[in-house]
Amino acid sequence: MQRLLLVWSLALCACSGSTPPPGPDAGGPAARTFGAACGSASNNAPDCDSHVCTDTIDTAGHPVCSQQCTLLKATDPSCPNGSMGQFCNMKGYCKP
Repeated sequence: MQRLLLVWSLALCACSGSTPPPGPDAGGPAARTFGAACGSASNNAPDCDSHVCTDTIDTAGHPVCSQQCTLLKATDPSCPNGSMGQFCNMKGYCKP
């Protein structure tokens, strides 16, 4: 009887169909997309998809995930679309 109960318990757990979301133990914190708030400014930030967290976006008031760019104060096609289109700020980071 105990074996039958154990088999049914395992079967129910295996067929539950719900998978918990990945957490800190599943490879660190979830990566953040362009424009999302991030930890400290770094060009090797593990908490951003691009690995770039910058504090050069003055209007944000906190570090954000971005990416580096080269067409300063201009539209840069390498930038994702942000509030000003594909804009590269004066400091070499795409503006969310």
